[in-house]
Amino acid sequence: MKKICKFFRITLIVYIVIFCIFVICVVSHRNNYDLVFDNIVVLTGGHNRISYAIGSANVYKPKNIFISGVYEKTTFKDIMQNRSTNGARVILGRKAQNTQENATEINDWIKQNNISEILLITSDYHLPRSIAELRHVNSDLKIFPCAVKSEFNLRFIGRCLKEFHKVTYVYIRNFLSKIIGRF
Repeated sequence: MKKICKFFRITLIVYIVIFCIFVICVVSHRNNYDLVFDNIVVLTGGHNRISYAIGSANVYKPKNIFISGVYEKTTFKDIMQNRSTNGARVILGRKAQNTQENATEINDWIKQNNISEILLITSDYHLPRSIAELRHVNSDLKIFPCAVKSEFNLRFIGRCLKEFHKVTYVYIRNFLSKIIGRF
């Protein structure tokens, strides 16, 4: 019984340490690219993601801004709200309803347009899972992650905890699919 209790205590400590590392990585991500990106991809669903992506058009000078996961009744006018994209073409992806579907929708778009690299914009806590899902469908894609920063509070910690569990699931799922795929 003592060995079981010790095992659970150690497991809990390891879990807490790994989660803290996850939060530190999320919080410490810096968006410092001195590059021009032809293609910006943004995932809907989080606060200020689309605004941040459209605002980034002035910095990164993209040719295209692909917005994945747009609600079917949302119009182009709703999204743009008199904002300028500095000449970038805005493409609305309407097929995705979750991060896994975002990855598929983005991959379809990049393959149709022969794209090899993107600036990926999503919420800071959502970046690790978004990257994992994209890498699963296209390991050759060069991804430059760009985080929309969240306010550090209890709600943020809760979102990080939820994402930590989801990204852990994605990594395990992807790992197992590679192993099963070899047999």
